[in-house]
Amino acid sequence: METYTTSEAAKILNVAPSTLRYWESEFGNILNIQRNENGYRQYSKEDIALLKEIKRYLYEQKYSIKQVREILNLEKSKQDIAATLIANTDPNVADFLHALLEKFDQIENGIEELKNGQKHLREDYLQAIKLLSITQERRDRELIKEIRYRLNEKKEKNTGLIHKLLPWSKNK
Repeated sequence: METYTTSEAAKILNVAPSTLRYWESEFGNILNIQRNENGYRQYSKEDIALLKEIKRYLYEQKYSIKQVREILNLEKSKQDIAATLIANTDPNVADFLHALLEKFDQIENGIEELKNGQKHLREDYLQAIKLLSITQERRDRELIKEIRYRLNEKKEKNTGLIHKLLPWSKNK
């Protein structure tokens, strides 16, 4: 079984090694990081996957440590209950329970997709507002340019009229 050191796991997850040690202290009942004969942590692929999930909950979804602990405990309980039910039931019920659990997973994945969609919509909305603001600024600049152009035209007409009325003003 392939394992990773703390620094290797930290690189994979793009976090500091101290963060991994902190998460282990906070999620010790869920994370079961094995140690080698020298006492060094050895992260399995399953550990890395669980740590990625923890990171996603904390950094992307902005859950607190306590909330993530509750979510992971719920998932673990759900898996334990499902395993117990499937092991203690006849094959037909077990198949039904397995299908039901798959549906739950599909629903959870759908909820996750909706949350991601909502996040993307929010980002698109903010981008649209920014573009509208830029467009408004461009229109304002064009309007100011047009006003200056018209004022200069009037100034030139007025200057020409002054020169006709007061011929001696041309020299100045």
